[in-house]
Amino acid sequence: MLHQLSLPLPHLPAIEWKRWKWILIPLAVFLITRLVIFGSAYLSEVALPSDPNHWHPHPDNLFLDIWARWDSKWYVNIVNNGYWFQLGQESNVAFFPLYPLLMTVVMPLAGQDAVLSGIVVSNLCLFLALIYLYQLALLEFGDEAIAFRTIYYLAAFPTAFYFSAVYTESTFLLFSVATVYYARQQAWGWAALMGLLASASRIVGVLVAMLVGLEWLRAHGWTLRDIHRRQTWLNLLVALRQDWGNLLLIGLIPLGLLSYMAFLFLSFKDPIAFSTVQAAWYRQNIGPIAVLQRDLSTLFSQNFATGEIWWKVILDVSAFALAMALVPVIWRRLGTSYALLIILGMVIPSMSATQSLSRYIVVLFPVFLILGSWGRFPLIDRFLTVTFTLLLGICTAIFVNWVFIA
Repeated sequence: MLHQLSLPLPHLPAIEWKRWKWILIPLAVFLITRLVIFGSAYLSEVALPSDPNHWHPHPDNLFLDIWARWDSKWYVNIVNNGYWFQLGQESNVAFFPLYPLLMTVVMPLAGQDAVLSGIVVSNLCLFLALIYLYQLALLEFGDEAIAFRTIYYLAAFPTAFYFSAVYTESTFLLFSVATVYYARQQAWGWAALMGLLASASRIVGVLVAMLVGLEWLRAHGWTLRDIHRRQTWLNLLVALRQDWGNLLLIGLIPLGLLSYMAFLFLSFKDPIAFSTVQAAWYRQNIGPIAVLQRDLSTLFSQNFATGEIWWKVILDVSAFALAMALVPVIWRRLGTSYALLIILGMVIPSMSATQSLSRYIVVLFPVFLILGSWGRFPLIDRFLTVTFTLLLGICTAIFVNWVFIA
């Protein structure tokens, strides 16, 4: 079903279409899904104006204001006022520096408007991420229809509106996908650079170093599946002797995180201030099982008859269940590195709360690679297309009206 959407695009000669479809197909997906969310967001704010007592950086321009909600104020604050940290209080050091830095770079082109610069950065990073993900899907499956469905499902996911808001999702997605793409191509220098940027965009970004390392091992004949074989370890010894330079490059990936830690130490004498400050948001690491028990018991103890339900738990736990259920499939079809990205990308944030898991899953692109593959079955394709697109519009409207989703 979905792959048919690409058919009306090329009025170009066949040769020209083949040459440019790597950018035209992601562009079509970007435009279709952004039309849905921009339309939903604007009409929602017009029909159901949000509470004026909330933070509205652009009350005179809805086209900008609707994309600055909740965490957006922290990024705007960083760009306008720099980092600050006060023990025991919510502080902007909790938010990693790459996205605000990119916003600052774009500021002169955006009339020194932090919100506009954030919107530009978010949407540009999303478009570039779709290009990389399309190419990665082609590399893994060799099927253009699967590649198309992969990027469409991701861009139309119910919480994919965050990719266009003043949030860091699209930035992290871009650099994590690009890292894996270059690692799969064995372009270790580019993989290291993209991984370094990913590790400067959020705490879990440092995990891509492990992914690239596993890809380096796989490229040299070392895999977990064959760990018991003598030849596997002989291959590793040869790789360490002949390709140690690229391994050193991969070791540079954590510098994105380490450089931020150095800044925090020099500025506030606390290199892990981004973690220290989490207590102000009442986040405590009690483990994912305890978190799930706590949040689900809270959900089922509420009064469903009155409608006063902690409904966000349903979205977050569903996202967690979907991701974890796909781990064995991802491990078997795409490899260890992809599966570990899902496991750690879900388990680490769920150590303290299920809150926002429906947002965190949207950057875990291996989930969408598998869904893109499954979409070859028309029934699954129609279900995902209709369900995702409908919920995307609804969730966008909810977000715009200052109701917290994730």
